[in-house]
Amino acid sequence: MNEPVDVAAKRGTCPVCGIGCLTKSHVKDGVVIKVKADHKSSMPADCPRAGQSLAYHNHPDRINFPMKRVGKRGAGQWQRISWDQAMDEIAARLAAIRDQYGPEAVQTLGGSYKGPGDAACWRWSSLFGTPNIMHLGKTCGSAEYNAQWATYGEIGSPAGRPTPGVTKCAIFWGYNPPVPQGVGAAKLIKEARASGTKIIVIDPRRSETAQLADLWLQPRPGSDGALAYGMIHIIISEGLYDKEFVEDWCLGFEELKELVAPFTPEKVAEITWLSVEQILEVARTYATHKPGIITFGLGTVHQGRASNATVFGKAYLRAITGNLDVPGGDLFEEQPEHARFREEMYWDKLISHPLRTRDNINAHLWPIASVRGMQASREAMAKVHPLGVGAAFYQMCTSSTTLCSAILEQDPYPIKAVITQGTNSLVALANAKRVHEALASDKLDLHVVMDHWMTPGAQLADYVLPATDGLERPNLGAAGGMWGFGNWFTAAERTIPPTHERHDDYELWKDLGNRLGQQGYWPDTLEGWFDRLLEPSRLSFSELAARPMAALFPTPSDGKRYEQRGFATLSGKVELASGLMQRLGYPAMPQYEEPVWSPISQPELFKEYPLVVTAGAATKWYYRSQQRQLEQMRKQHPYAFLSIHPDTARDLGIADGAPVYVETPMGRVRQISRYDDALHPQVVHADSCWWYPEQEANEPNLSGVWESNFNMLIPDSPESLSFAGDANLRGHICRVLPI
Repeated sequence: MNEPVDVAAKRGTCPVCGIGCLTKSHVKDGVVIKVKADHKSSMPADCPRAGQSLAYHNHPDRINFPMKRVGKRGAGQWQRISWDQAMDEIAARLAAIRDQYGPEAVQTLGGSYKGPGDAACWRWSSLFGTPNIMHLGKTCGSAEYNAQWATYGEIGSPAGRPTPGVTKCAIFWGYNPPVPQGVGAAKLIKEARASGTKIIVIDPRRSETAQLADLWLQPRPGSDGALAYGMIHIIISEGLYDKEFVEDWCLGFEELKELVAPFTPEKVAEITWLSVEQILEVARTYATHKPGIITFGLGTVHQGRASNATVFGKAYLRAITGNLDVPGGDLFEEQPEHARFREEMYWDKLISHPLRTRDNINAHLWPIASVRGMQASREAMAKVHPLGVGAAFYQMCTSSTTLCSAILEQDPYPIKAVITQGTNSLVALANAKRVHEALASDKLDLHVVMDHWMTPGAQLADYVLPATDGLERPNLGAAGGMWGFGNWFTAAERTIPPTHERHDDYELWKDLGNRLGQQGYWPDTLEGWFDRLLEPSRLSFSELAARPMAALFPTPSDGKRYEQRGFATLSGKVELASGLMQRLGYPAMPQYEEPVWSPISQPELFKEYPLVVTAGAATKWYYRSQQRQLEQMRKQHPYAFLSIHPDTARDLGIADGAPVYVETPMGRVRQISRYDDALHPQVVHADSCWWYPEQEANEPNLSGVWESNFNMLIPDSPESLSFAGDANLRGHICRVLPI
């Protein structure tokens, strides 16, 4: 049915998650009255969350005006002020902190992908001189990507999609595409399987992807590294590796062979709780069905120090089977050539900044994630990538563990200001009680939050600023383009002007920058910055957005680019024994390690806490800690749930749907039991990132942040984290008690 003549149809961006999926909205008198997925676009907004766009945009609890704290921090006493007053006061306080403590005393915190606002934050940080940046990419990809860069100088596509009719084997390892990517991802997996692709899923849970698999393995959470090394052991011992590729292009093969020698199928079965037959089948299937892919996966990065062998093991598997940069295999991610993204991050200015005298706060613990680490990586990649890589912020992202130490103990030096942009730190980070202690501390001189909602972290801020949503701002580079991933950019004009006094994130960094000596670096508008970014494409932002398919795509690659240019490593070859890691003080290859709390690392403690808990799996109703305010989403998933095998639950006296305590040596939280007969009887899954916006705000309750938030039960000691400082969010021991 045609819309009335006074209703305009406008293409735009979904407001709910920040990923940037594309919509078609109906606008009447400047008001959006309907939002639908733009199915003619390259990335339609077709998940359940997108259906709540209007409820999100118009929600009465949205932050709409700048506010300044006038009472005690956390007391909920605010004064409404203008945007310009907020910018003037914040800039003055930042300047004073910079002059007294150095630019490094300012830490920026960001959340999941939010598009241009994140990139604006990083360029501001580079120009200001602070190496202390953290986005939640730290807890999703830092170890995975740095392992690949250290081994072969490239990363595969984070999307991890098989090519139907070409890909012969696809291993989805700790990754469940239909939830973040919507129905299109499930359709693609089904199409690939129908065309002959072997679909393998490695996940403790029966995920949506596991239900589509030919082979589903459920390793004990935290033991994936042993499985990876066991697969390599089988492939080498049975001669299933690509001998020509290994001989011509790999260094360190004999060292790898020695490293994995102890990981026999029998030993790996004992560690992982898998059968010998499963381990043999997955190794042989992957090695003999080529080309094949092994996906990126959150589940493999969230294991702290146990992630080291996992992510390097995945890199080794791709290499020794000859699946690197081949069509249908792990094609290397394109660099952002359509846009001058790398230049606009100004990493070179940060490296040589005249006011910066120190590396970031975790350089002494995890040098791979530091300014020195970024420099070393760029030098190793220089022949192939003279500008570095697009997603370079992963090479220096700081850890929340060191943030808390820098605030509370001033170790290794003081952090005096935190600028939080669209993240909910008290539920997103490990050891939430310590994060709370740091953000509530008088030792922190300034805390600024820009967000849509008054989150528990925002309730501890000194200034709270209102952010636009996707309907109110233009967007460039959906699905990771403005994090430096790939050479694929979409464009969407703003659907309507900002409501109330909401501002886009770019304005925050532009306005602070112009007050702090960065004049001339910031175009007046976000659209103006997009024009600058798009100069290599010879298109303006408005021209790109006006195209029928408003997107720029890379030219498809035939693969094997290393044959012309070598690999982006010091040697020009795949370094199974990494020279970059050795240069930064690490072993050339990581040994297998257990999580700090596991049945093997803590056998006596395991008697007290006899279950293994994994956590953090995404649901289609929420994007991490977001959207808890949406009524329709809460009807589908109203509480934090603890999934448990029915036999285990009955042995503990727990009925389906009953309240339970989930307990680790750090304390307990309350969740609701949900029977799941697909889980291993000794494994449970806890929902993470939970808070209850309907509960009482401000201290001490902070909107129910202490009731169900599993992340407050997770240790964050340096020895528990990965080689890049990633948190150990999964694979711990626990006990479950009926209430």
